[in-house]
Amino acid sequence: MKICFPIGAAKGLDSAIYGHFASAPQFLIVDTEQETTSKVANCNAADPRARCNPFEALRGRPLDGIVVDGIGDDALRTMQLCGFRVFAAQSLMVRDNLELIANQQLEVLEAQDSHLEGSCSDQGGGCSHGCSHGQH
Repeated sequence: MKICFPIGAAKGLDSAIYGHFASAPQFLIVDTEQETTSKVANCNAADPRARCNPFEALRGRPLDGIVVDGIGDDALRTMQLCGFRVFAAQSLMVRDNLELIANQQLEVLEAQDSHLEGSCSDQGGGCSHGCSHGQH
């Protein structure tokens, strides 16, 4: 299996998952069969000042899944349209989530249409649509 993780600092299987998919500085792709890892920058190499673009960075890559700590509905839908399954991380460490996904213990995410509920806010009672706000 080839599994993708948004990360900040590349430390192989000891990398921590970055809190938000779309703005992650890079991605770690783990090939569990070959027991290899590779990094993919989440930027435009021709224009390093350009915004992050995970769709461009991951386009055409044969991935079996993406494990995230946080992802917005629009990004989730786009990744699903690209044919990727997106899973909810249960630990902030890549190594832990690899074991969980191998044992089919990670939940596949579905868009929550959070825009219909208004914006997330911890004011006045918290989030009304079940966001975890990165707490696993």
